[in-house]
Parts: sequence; structure tokens; C-alpha cells
Amino acid sequence: MERITASLADLECERTAHAQGTKQVFLRYGDTSTDLTQVAYGSFSRTDYCELHMHPTMEECFFFLKGIGVYTIGNQKIALQQGVFVRIPAGILHRLEATGDVPLEYVYFGVATE
Repeated sequence: MERITASLADLECERTAHAQGTKQVFLRYGDTSTDLTQVAYGSFSRTDYCELHMHPTMEECFFFLKGIGVYTIGNQKIALQQGVFVRIPAGILHRLEATGDVPLEYVYFGVATE
């Protein structure tokens, strides 16, 4: 049976794929019969960032819950704070950086496009 519920209290904390920040994964690719690649809760501290990169076959969506930061998407810089939603289409260069003293916390969705 597919997972239908999860609690942060029960999920392991692990490093993100970019070796910066941490995440707790609610769903991974293959946990459902959908194109979701991952659903996770993440946190970046002030010194955490991910290098400029792109995913040729995955779209990403972030909803920021706490903290401040900057998301560079292509040539655009987006100021991050509580309540901001960001969608990154497949194939677009992007970089996430936490800039405040309070950890940048977010919910993340990855969706396969092919």
C-alpha cells in the first residue's frame, strides 16, 4: 500500500542531494504511481547554498515557511521569506542560498517531466 501519511517526528534527517542543508523526505520516487520524484521538508542555515545547476527532466516547486534567502533562477534573483512559492521549470539553471540568521525552511516537490 502506498504511504498516505507521515510525520516529521518519524522521518530521518539527511543531507540534501547538493550536500548543503538538511531534508526529511515524505515521499521518494517510486513511493507512488505518480511522476513525483520527491516531497520533502528542508532547511538551509545561513552558510548553506547549492551551486548553480539544473535538472533536464525534473520541475521543482518550493514553498518557504521561515527564514530569508535568495533563489537565483536563470538571470532572476527572487527574495525568499515566509509565504513565498517558487517554481523552477526543467532545464533552467538555479541556485538556492540562505541569507538570514534564522534557518530557511521550506516544503519541496520534485516532479518528473519525462
